[in-house]
This record gives sequence, C-alpha cells and structure tokens, in this order.
Amino acid sequence: MNITELKIRLFNEEVPHYMYSVGDGEEEQRVCLRESGGKWLVYYCEDGEKLELMEFSSESEACEELYKRVSG
Repeated sequence: MNITELKIRLFNEEVPHYMYSVGDGEEEQRVCLRESGGKWLVYYCEDGEKLELMEFSSESEACEELYKRVSG
C-alpha cells in the first residue's frame, strides 16, 4: 500500500482525520507518517516529542504500520 491508497482506505473506513497525519500538516496528538532522508517514520506525536517511533525502509511497510495503529 502507498500513501494514496492508505488515505483512501482510511477515508472509506471512516477513521477520523484527527487521529493521524500523513505527509505533512498537524502532528500534535496524532499518529504520523513522514518520509525523512530516504526512510519512512511512523510515530505518535505528543508535546512535540516523537513517541513509539518506528523506522522503515519502504513506504508500504510504514503505511501498514500507521494503518494498524489507527484502525484498531
């Protein structure tokens, strides 16, 4: 799954937008997915800190991780 597919899936499953941030935008108190230096990061942002940070080499793995975190 890529970012476009992830966004469509989350929209179709009515996952509230305030639970996640993909690519850019508001981070605070959300699960975030960002690309940084050729790596994909998934984390929960609270008070500007990246908590539960996981790093992936592929977009697909990062998308799956964000989906797991917000769809459960």
